[in-house]
Amino acid sequence: MSDGNQPEQGIMTRVEDCDFEGRVVVNWKTCNWQPYPAIDGGETDLMWNPVRAEPGPGDGTYLLKVAPGGGAKLHQHSGQEEFVVLDGELVDGDGTVLKTGDVVSYNPGTRHRTNSPKGCILMVWIQEPIDTVEGDDELEAMKEGRTIVNWQSAAFTRYPSLPETADPIDWHKIRADPATGQGLSLIQFFPGTSSALHEHTGWEEFVVLQGELSDPDGTTYVTGDVVSLPPGSRHGSHSGPGCITAVVIERPLLSLV
Repeated sequence: MSDGNQPEQGIMTRVEDCDFEGRVVVNWKTCNWQPYPAIDGGETDLMWNPVRAEPGPGDGTYLLKVAPGGGAKLHQHSGQEEFVVLDGELVDGDGTVLKTGDVVSYNPGTRHRTNSPKGCILMVWIQEPIDTVEGDDELEAMKEGRTIVNWQSAAFTRYPSLPETADPIDWHKIRADPATGQGLSLIQFFPGTSSALHEHTGWEEFVVLQGELSDPDGTTYVTGDVVSLPPGSRHGSHSGPGCITAVVIERPLLSLV
């Protein structure tokens, strides 16, 4: 958490300047689950909620529930794989225990297998289709290409490249471009602050880890909400109580102020 000075009440963006068409909001604590469509029989004891994902290739954004003793067999990611452990624990192929609150990023080309002795729930972002593979040669590449940050203990700093008139917002960069916001990061809103009006040229998807965040149309995202905003979305969000989110920005943000 940041220990910087907390700014005064921010100014909300006008709803008429926004575009929320195609927005999806799902709360992982109350959502419906369905059997995960296994890829070549590579998964066991998995359920999912396809927030923005198609059955089959495994790419997109979705919630994944792993039953106790379940997991994924050895597979390879042709693109980035990133997820947040929302509840429970997941054990990676090298024995690393990924715990509640961990935000994990794997580089393209990573091979690994996972299991969850006690069960877990993940929010998953996957850029490209998953391929099942044979063999046991995943460990070295996985260690080199994996980043783990727990949002509850992450060090936040001031978000760069904000408009001069914007409220201060803090972040923790995991895999992100400071100039454009593109990539994966943790974002912290102070109580009573807002983000400036902006447009997404690609997908923006986030999970509210703590607190609440509101958009100008009156929609409030609470802890546990997973939000998917398609390309072309325009908004500027506000947080009354303050909040922390884990966010993936597919393409650079376009400032509208």
